[in-house]
Amino acid sequence: MKKIIPIILFHLFIYANEPPFKVGELLKYSAEWNGIRVGEAELFVSGVEVVNGFETYQITFTTTTKGFAKRLFPIKDRIDVWIDKNEFYTHRLKKNINQPNYTEKIDVLFDYAENVAKTKNKKIDIDFKARGPYSMFYYLRTFELIPQKIMSFYSYEGKKVINYNLKLAGTETVDSALGIFSCKVIKPFKKGKELFKNQGDMRIWISESEKKLPIKIQIKIKYGSMTLLLKEIN
Repeated sequence: MKKIIPIILFHLFIYANEPPFKVGELLKYSAEWNGIRVGEAELFVSGVEVVNGFETYQITFTTTTKGFAKRLFPIKDRIDVWIDKNEFYTHRLKKNINQPNYTEKIDVLFDYAENVAKTKNKKIDIDFKARGPYSMFYYLRTFELIPQKIMSFYSYEGKKVINYNLKLAGTETVDSALGIFSCKVIKPFKKGKELFKNQGDMRIWISESEKKLPIKIQIKIKYGSMTLLLKEIN
């Protein structure tokens, strides 16, 4: 009996530390601009890869405009992020942004042994574990959020280091194609101001279900808002 108890506790510990997502999880979203359907977005846990000696999940985020919106404002963006398999911080970030008035290609490698972040033409010193918005969609699913507790993080995407905060702003019900979800509303902000320029801000709705799904993502700027709403899970 004494031998059985440690074995049970071991399996309970392993289960408790398993994330609520796994390789192959595909989240599909409808994309709306000011309430008008303009395209689709996907979050995909595409595989496991070793980066600088660390096991990571590779996350792929894509956004594309469809139909009439594609003719007016063609967008085809892809962002890949490799997040630590245990602590979910960023080891590598690769962006390929293709929009009518803006393009960006960047590949950032975080070397935590040397405390540097490197791109093709630049290297900066870092003293933090990077957690950008794309890794945050998964990190927020791995623990219980505490109301009004402010959490501080650092992000780097090849230009400058950004220190931002997150807090649980409350709970709301979200009606989606998959049903009605009770969600915790997460608000990122920066030094008392909104995180985005042009008087903008961001909200993330995380379901209170076992999977802690990012049901809704909304970015508001001066001239309108972009909303991603979960419509399909594969």
